[in-house]
Amino acid sequence: MMFGGHRGMTQDAAQVTDVGKALRRLLQYFLPFRKLLAAAVAMIVVSTLLRLAAPYLTGVAVDQFLAPGEQPRPVWLEWLLPEDVRRETGLTVTMLLLLATYLLNWGSTAAQFYLVILAGQRVLFRMRTQIFERIQALSLSFFDQWEAGDLMSRLVNDTQVIEQVFSGGIVRLASMGLSLIGIVVSMLSLNWRLALASFSVLPIMVLATSAVSRRAREAFRRSRQTIGEVSAELQENIAAVREVQAFAREQASVGEFEVVNAMNRDANVQAESIISAFSPTLDVLSTIALAIVVGYGGYLSLAFDPPLASVGIIVSFLLYVQRFYEPIRGIATLYTQLQSAVAGAERVFELLDTEDEITDAPQATVMPLIRGRVEFDRVTFGYNGRAEDLVLRDIDLTVEPGQMVALVGPTGVGKTTLVSLLLRLYDVDQGSISIDGYDVRHVTRESLRRQVGVVLQDTFLFSGTVMDNIRYGRLEASDEEVLAAARLANADQFITRLPEGYQTELGEQGHTLSQGQRQLIAIARAVLSDPRILILDEATSNVDTRTERLIQRALDDLLKGRTSFVIAHRLSTIQDADQVIVLEKERIVERGTHEELLTAGGLYADLYNSQFRRE
Repeated sequence: MMFGGHRGMTQDAAQVTDVGKALRRLLQYFLPFRKLLAAAVAMIVVSTLLRLAAPYLTGVAVDQFLAPGEQPRPVWLEWLLPEDVRRETGLTVTMLLLLATYLLNWGSTAAQFYLVILAGQRVLFRMRTQIFERIQALSLSFFDQWEAGDLMSRLVNDTQVIEQVFSGGIVRLASMGLSLIGIVVSMLSLNWRLALASFSVLPIMVLATSAVSRRAREAFRRSRQTIGEVSAELQENIAAVREVQAFAREQASVGEFEVVNAMNRDANVQAESIISAFSPTLDVLSTIALAIVVGYGGYLSLAFDPPLASVGIIVSFLLYVQRFYEPIRGIATLYTQLQSAVAGAERVFELLDTEDEITDAPQATVMPLIRGRVEFDRVTFGYNGRAEDLVLRDIDLTVEPGQMVALVGPTGVGKTTLVSLLLRLYDVDQGSISIDGYDVRHVTRESLRRQVGVVLQDTFLFSGTVMDNIRYGRLEASDEEVLAAARLANADQFITRLPEGYQTELGEQGHTLSQGQRQLIAIARAVLSDPRILILDEATSNVDTRTERLIQRALDDLLKGRTSFVIAHRLSTIQDADQVIVLEKERIVERGTHEELLTAGGLYADLYNSQFRRE
């Protein structure tokens, strides 16, 4: 949300300087489907030849049957019809041939579009899959800077623009290019004088196209950027709808959205205005070309004996000129639309080329089944890498298998950061973290994270059934194993009271359930994954006392025999911890058992006594 006019990063600062490189990279997506495209090209050739035949047949009908003169009969007409055939019969046969060309052209055009759309949709599927895989693989530091709505826009909107322009555009470009070549050859073969006169306006058209394309590219890039900002603003406000309504900020949110939406509107208006101004220019130039054909063609027909151009040839040229400038107009329009696709491609490739800060080392090994001994050795970390902004400094901590460690301290001292480093969601700046002697940077992330379970304060539930959400802890688990995990987590009792029990569909993030019920499902998920190390991040906060006792009983069963890190807001829940680690100002300032720290009378004792008095 744009408090103070500030927005999160949409990452559009980088600009592609080599359009050709972007286009070549886009075309590589179509290479696996070259057989489909080859068949489409064959249909394009057939369709082009049929379209070229129509004006020619019209001219033949005029010169041979409607206004016959001294024009020689084409060879194919000699073969098809005897010389003394009635004019009505000859005209009928020619018109039937013309009808056949239109029908066959319709069939070949439909076939070519089907083949290219099929290839385009497969390209879209592949590109979106790559984007989603990349997003899933990127580390949390990436998501700390990028807005979710902008990422969604790149996956949905930008890829859609690319597919639309390239799948349909490839067909149109190939078809229009072949048509242009065919029309030029046909016009030159019919009458080279009239053809050269018709081409006289081409230089002006090329200059106009070049001038417009430069402006269009910048306009479409801005359009793609602003649609990403609209998506980001929309996603954020949907996710925060409870807070918006709770603080009665609906009008403020609408106002903020209108600002971003207006930016997108203005960018689109600018882009479309450029194209709209270009189209009438092409219409005027094509009309001038038609006037040249009529005027100069009439001169060649009337001023010379014998005429240098027949009436049929002039009629054919009028049809050819109309069709000649249609592909030129289409190519020019397609070129401006291509700017939108290139702008979308820039954003897509920028995301695909983003380097992940957290990757498996080249020689990373698979972590075997662990016992759970964890050691932090002089760990130092800051989110932006600057020494003055460190979150943790020189952290030394050893946890034996099966021990429960409580992390305590004021808000913002790095408790969650510490366990995030253990999961290798971030990498330490200095020092090391090892589990059973394995440095977490030297094992694969998957083998590490599969043996660590997490229960967070803000539990995330997916759209789907209750059973599916519990099974997320171990996808191959049977229904019986899911039920057993729910019973161990004390979640079975409330689940069976739901309308469809374990098959009850949950809405987005499980908002139909209470906070405590969502926590119990999260605990059941962790039970099912059977981790050797368990992380509990404020797992019992924001629930009532009765629900807290229920959750605590489930956690007691879950913690048995496992190494655990508990970030606790309510200090009464960690009295049985083997170690209590107190963090303040980037460092560990106290450590010991609950009783030892109370006796010491330091920061922990102050926190505990102040909380005890409040309760």
